[in-house]
Amino acid sequence: MTSIAQEPLLTDVRPVRARRFSRPKLSHSVIAGFLYLFFAVLLIWPIVQIVKTGFTRPNGSLTLDYLLLIFRDPVLVRGLVNAAAVAICVTLLTLIVSLPLAVLSVRYTFPGRGILNGLLLVPLVLPPFVGAIGMQIVLGRYGPLTQLVGGGPLGIDWIGKYRAIGVVVIEALHLYPVMLLNLQAALANIDPAMEQAARNLGASRSTVFRRITLPMIQPGLFAGCTLVLIWSFTELGTPLMFNFYEVTPVQVFEQINEVAANPVPYALVVVMLLASAALYLVGKVLLGRGFDAATSKASIAAAPVRLRGWQGMLAVGAFGIVFLLAVLPHISVILTSLSATGAWYKSIIPTHFTLDHYRQALTDPLALPSVKRSLQYAAWATALALVVGFAAAVVIVRSDVPGRWVIDALA
Repeated sequence: MTSIAQEPLLTDVRPVRARRFSRPKLSHSVIAGFLYLFFAVLLIWPIVQIVKTGFTRPNGSLTLDYLLLIFRDPVLVRGLVNAAAVAICVTLLTLIVSLPLAVLSVRYTFPGRGILNGLLLVPLVLPPFVGAIGMQIVLGRYGPLTQLVGGGPLGIDWIGKYRAIGVVVIEALHLYPVMLLNLQAALANIDPAMEQAARNLGASRSTVFRRITLPMIQPGLFAGCTLVLIWSFTELGTPLMFNFYEVTPVQVFEQINEVAANPVPYALVVVMLLASAALYLVGKVLLGRGFDAATSKASIAAAPVRLRGWQGMLAVGAFGIVFLLAVLPHISVILTSLSATGAWYKSIIPTHFTLDHYRQALTDPLALPSVKRSLQYAAWATALALVVGFAAAVVIVRSDVPGRWVIDALA
């Protein structure tokens, strides 16, 4: 009996010991060396140069004067506060939009769920600054929204009065898929037995969601909120298109372009890096607790509840409204490109359409080469990302290279 009981232990331990002291393959070591070189040259070195410039005087000596100057300048401080406020508002808005949609898409089934769930991810491939251009058209003083609500002869200065709100809405409509994907994955991994046990003990649906579901989806909630928070905090294109200059990314952009070799914007970038890290740590403290209990994967997937009648129509309507709001700015850009000059003024839709703008663009000597160059850059960037990502995955998952966790962190 003793020998039979001990035999599995020997067979279990020996492979672990053999693998523990095995040397990594030469190919894995070469790939790891390539990745270390790649991240050192294209990630770490540029950050070091930025930090060095922000803390170095023209004579080469180190100083904190530029960093202190930022906190003494009320305009720059206001930019940091505004950027943080925009990031927090965008994160809350994306959470408000994404959480109900994630619950509907994972826990329920209704007509067209698969198609609508795919359409909600369309904003991921639509650049946010294009949405900002389209929103400027929609929110023009005599634009379609003014005509729809009846703005009077002087129109409504939507952008002038509500510029910050426009930035928040555009960024939220672009970033909610990031939150949605993380929440959907987290909800799909919840063990339905835990929620069923709570209901059997008499807990209401709201209590189950608050006490069981929310704590269990904390990893997805933390990942989604962190990505959206830092992304919106460092977003440049949308505030720039809305002429919202009192945010840190735009201030960095303007100062670098205005004054050559100015160390202040580099110090401001360092502050942005520190602020991003601080936002990450705050999210880790608020949402990162209980990860051990929340990361268990469900052994049995919960069967989705079928919504019929008016309930199914409400679900379809919720998905449809969010999708239309997300693509509305881009639709306005398309309509503008098809409208004749002056044909979209004091009207909800253009009064006359034409293809002349496309003919002019396609025959312009600068347009086609620019499009071709953009496609080339995108293709090369995609190929490089594919190579680096695949190489990092091989080293992290399939190799025994010492320090592969460093590559994981850098990636």
